[in-house]
Amino acid sequence: MKLRGISGSRIMHKKPKIALSVAHCSNLLDGRSGFQLESSWGHVSVLEGGGHICELMLNSVGSVNPLWSPTWKTIDPPAYSPKKHHKIYGPPPEGRLLAGIAGHSISFDFFGPPSEEEIAAGHSTHGEAPVVRWRRHSRPDAPQTLAYMADLPQARMGLERMITLDRKNPVVYCEETASNLATFDRPISWNHHVTFGPPFLEADVTLFDMPATHSQVCPATFSKEMWLQPDSIFQWPEAPMKQRGTVDLRRSAKGQYGHYTAHLLNPQIEHSFIAVSNPRLRLLVLYVFNRKDYPWVGNWEESYSRVHAPWKGRELCRGFEFSTTPFPIPRRDTVSNGRLFGESTYVWLPAKSRKKTRYMILMLQVSENFEGVAAVEIDRNSILVHERSTQSIIKTHAKPFL
Repeated sequence: MKLRGISGSRIMHKKPKIALSVAHCSNLLDGRSGFQLESSWGHVSVLEGGGHICELMLNSVGSVNPLWSPTWKTIDPPAYSPKKHHKIYGPPPEGRLLAGIAGHSISFDFFGPPSEEEIAAGHSTHGEAPVVRWRRHSRPDAPQTLAYMADLPQARMGLERMITLDRKNPVVYCEETASNLATFDRPISWNHHVTFGPPFLEADVTLFDMPATHSQVCPATFSKEMWLQPDSIFQWPEAPMKQRGTVDLRRSAKGQYGHYTAHLLNPQIEHSFIAVSNPRLRLLVLYVFNRKDYPWVGNWEESYSRVHAPWKGRELCRGFEFSTTPFPIPRRDTVSNGRLFGESTYVWLPAKSRKKTRYMILMLQVSENFEGVAAVEIDRNSILVHERSTQSIIKTHAKPFL
């Protein structure tokens, strides 16, 4: 098996030379430009086209990028032409998104496909944010922070992200600010489409954990290759199968299938999380965020089931998506459907106003016997990760952020 992030990888990066730096790179993925933030413990890479976080690297576990890089050669989304590229990446509304997707993508200001009228008006799946070119802007007060932003002219909105690496500990601090430039209130979705791929994603090996409660399977229209019972309601992680029995969603099963499940995070937990670990590779990726900002997690699994372009039955990937919105459906349907399990499914961004959210990404080395994450605690000086089925705690020193 050839590991992404080592010799032969399409993701190009240089070794860190100083303790903390931000550099522009002309060839991060498939010849695409972006930025690389480096610290003594590892580095993070982001693309200008779509703004995606395409690489998370922890030096202590070797050159393994846990994030998904599609098997197809990607391009910057603004370069997509329906006439030229529809046979390669598919037609609108998904083609432009799939042309440039990688790793941690953001869906904003809606989550899912546009309506028929919006498609006719030129909108893409998951909104403008993942298909426009992001630009860096200067922060004289924070030279070691990457501040980059997307102008969304169709939505009349703006989205800015600031990324800072902890100097000593494997912690990434992310702050995002959405700006409504219009003179009317807007119902929006804000979804972090964090997608993992091989070699980090392994069937029956990689563990997925979160403090979820009520859950629901997507409708049958999502995929003809679904193994799960459509529209069924269940308690994470045991999901009902179409046939008898249940499947434990903490691991990805072997086979050809595709499905999506929506999960409500425990409202009693202030600082929520998604945790994905591969004990064989001794790597844990942990996202920590405020539950009031992102009450939902979407679990999307694609295991060689999509045969149309650009998928062609070759992709194994899994999205673990913290979000304001449970299901990827048109905005009109999200608003019309209303609450699910008593929780709101979108947020309002008032006219001429801004909304800010924060989250942290931790990359931690674990043992080969690691059993997953049971809980996460935050105090003033550290983050405590409690392992499942044991009394083990991983303590990481980090400054207060959330």
